[in-house]
Amino acid sequence: MDFLRRVARLGVVLLGLALLLGCRPSPPMMGVVEEVAPEEARVLVSRESASPQGVIESAWLAVPDPELLGSLLPGQRVAYRLREDSVRPEVVSLAVQGWASEEEGWIAIPGDRRVRARLAPDFALEDQSGRSVALADWRGELLLVDFIYTRCPGPCPAQTQDLVSVQRGLSEAARAQMNFASVTLEPEFDDGPVLKAYAEAHGADLSDWSFLTGPPETVEAVTQAWGIGSSLEPDGSIGHTLHSFLVDSRGYVVARYSSRDRDPDAIRREIELFAQAKEPGVPQVDGAR
Repeated sequence: MDFLRRVARLGVVLLGLALLLGCRPSPPMMGVVEEVAPEEARVLVSRESASPQGVIESAWLAVPDPELLGSLLPGQRVAYRLREDSVRPEVVSLAVQGWASEEEGWIAIPGDRRVRARLAPDFALEDQSGRSVALADWRGELLLVDFIYTRCPGPCPAQTQDLVSVQRGLSEAARAQMNFASVTLEPEFDDGPVLKAYAEAHGADLSDWSFLTGPPETVEAVTQAWGIGSSLEPDGSIGHTLHSFLVDSRGYVVARYSSRDRDPDAIRREIELFAQAKEPGVPQVDGAR
């Protein structure tokens, strides 16, 4: 009988322990904030999956707490738990753990922010005057790169005009640190004189703006390295990605502007931030200068 009672007591203890362990909350998930969408009350978080390959997965998470959502910034490392009874991923608790590291692809920029950044792909081309130009020539300064062609029926001139507005509106201090580079997508036609005529027709100041061309195979390699897709349209025009890129003094692409968000005033403000800050406290990258 005593043996049976001891067995019964042991069973109760084991059952209680199992219930206790079952009620214990699972460890929080860890991730990095990639993007914050306040108007949609959600945040994009990336995290390493549990697969042996360690694939990085991203997911949009609903954040119903406006104060919490307003405190989040891209590049923050976060620990979070999701609501179990929600039909969509919804944050029930979230705590900021610090910043993602440069080794993970996040770098510090002026304004106590972090951005996902990569070193700008190198190039060696010729400008409108026939001078050899390489990306390294602007190391230590700021550079805005875009891709155009002079026979473009509309999008390229509009992009050029927007950047002319940026160039003209910069402060004297920012102009002293700023450069522009436009790479042609039609080097077979756009030689130096043609590019110079295009630049002058659109009011670009060539004192700090280079219009670049080169052998077709070289230009194609540059456009591919920068992620600019292009295709020949039935009417003979070139359909292409309308992106411009801001490169900081260390050679990192720190901002990308598309035709949808290419606001000259916003671009100018971004440039002024970099020019005014001169990157105080921002760690320099070995070999970047």
